[in-house]
Amino acid sequence: MIRKILAIALVAAMIPFGAQNANAASEWDNAVTVYGAALEQDSNLQNETANLLGVEDTDITDYVYSEDVNQYINKSYDNSVLKSSIRIIQTAEGSGLNIDINEDMGQILLISEETYQNALLTSGITDADVTIAAAQDVTGESALAGVYKAFEAQGEAIDPKKTQNAQDELETITDISEENSNVEGFSQVQLNKVITEVKVEIVNNFNGDVTEEQVRTIVDEKLAENGLDGMLSQQQIDRIIVIIMNIKDSGLFTGEEADRLVDSSKDLLDRITSSDSFQDAKDKATELGKDIVNSEEASSFMDSLRSFWERIVEFFKGLF
Repeated sequence: MIRKILAIALVAAMIPFGAQNANAASEWDNAVTVYGAALEQDSNLQNETANLLGVEDTDITDYVYSEDVNQYINKSYDNSVLKSSIRIIQTAEGSGLNIDINEDMGQILLISEETYQNALLTSGITDADVTIAAAQDVTGESALAGVYKAFEAQGEAIDPKKTQNAQDELETITDISEENSNVEGFSQVQLNKVITEVKVEIVNNFNGDVTEEQVRTIVDEKLAENGLDGMLSQQQIDRIIVIIMNIKDSGLFTGEEADRLVDSSKDLLDRITSSDSFQDAKDKATELGKDIVNSEEASSFMDSLRSFWERIVEFFKGLF
């Protein structure tokens, strides 16, 4: 473990800083409501869903169809099953990404608020208020397509590489969570925390420029810090590595876009660590003889260690 930490610190000290410009998010005057296609011919269901979403008369309204789902997330669904609906308004830069799932009538069966938030951050959406709802129980898998359709309705483009990465991330988190649903001590909230912390670590300490081996080391460290060491199979870990490398290749970890990602990720981490489900996960980890490391303490230690190795590197540079 110590050798891994030293390796990360030494590599971080020697990687040069890079930058990439990105356009800041533009604040919207009006929210956009996007209903699932199944609601277009069912006014009662649409009205019930509108109440759940908090729709206002000034909202721009649209529908997400099977072709949209195929375009944005590369999935095939018949219009009749598309009932997940969303309401979104893009807010001022720095305001953060807020996700609310209204389950007063129908449940989102597979995907948590934290998983949606992680995926949307990966797609490059960092400052917005998003409500997701359905008047009947749904899996919630098509909700992201509705968010992207909303940006189209506002005349703004979303990078298709980023939307595919976001969908891959969402599916990986939900798949791993389902596969480990009977594993004592595992929870989806811990997995979301791991993936969020991996992203932040890559931006803050590697300036977005990492190798697959370095990502694998970071993932292993974050799994251990969150009490998930030894719970995931190698195949599951490999899926996470692929996602992170694809996100890295999309350019999300560099430039101004990376700064916004880190800021919004901090909000997500605060939300996770203050949740009842995360406290339950900490309690279960303690029962199993594991520990969930305080992220701020771990970060402070890493910063101190990195500073130490930077001084050593500069010392040896001076000898030559």
